[in-house]
Amino acid sequence: MKRQRNDESIWNGVQHCRVRADVTSSNAWRVLGNSAKALYLDLRSKLKSDNNGNINAVLSEMKHMGWSAPGTLSNALYQLQAVGLIVRTRSGGVERGSKVCSLYAFTDLSVNRFERQGIDARRPSFDYRNFRSVAEAQSALAEGIERLRAESKDRKSGRSRKKIDATRIEQVKPSIATKIEQERHFTCSKSAQVRIA
Repeated sequence: MKRQRNDESIWNGVQHCRVRADVTSSNAWRVLGNSAKALYLDLRSKLKSDNNGNINAVLSEMKHMGWSAPGTLSNALYQLQAVGLIVRTRSGGVERGSKVCSLYAFTDLSVNRFERQGIDARRPSFDYRNFRSVAEAQSALAEGIERLRAESKDRKSGRSRKKIDATRIEQVKPSIATKIEQERHFTCSKSAQVRIA
């Protein structure tokens, strides 16, 4: 008899996506937009038995699942984080100073340790259960989205400052080069004048 893998995404040999009933009946789930709910299911389909906390939402991979607009994807990620359905385990991009992607974990499952990615093991937090009413979840959603967007804007402004500084440096270089070229031009023309005379 073949031994069955202990994998949450495999059931009777068919890959599937499991969502807890307390997630879909929570106040946090009720306030989400349709794109955030769809993203939750798409990210959940990436879940295997041991990779919670090491799940990315990179647009190049998500395009295969139908995500084409980066703004819609980031807005859905903001919503899921704001209501506590997912949590970012590693920040990527500009914040990290390199080309690594952000990684996420579902709060209803435990996170294994990923030493290479710098992710520590943790127990499930069930943050989405903290909202006693839909109104409370809506206000948390609005506040969380604003906070996450502000953090993102701060990271991007740091990157744009670097670009501005680089452009100022590039603007200085051509002006110096022009002066040198002008001096050479005058030197050449003076020597040409000496030869002619």
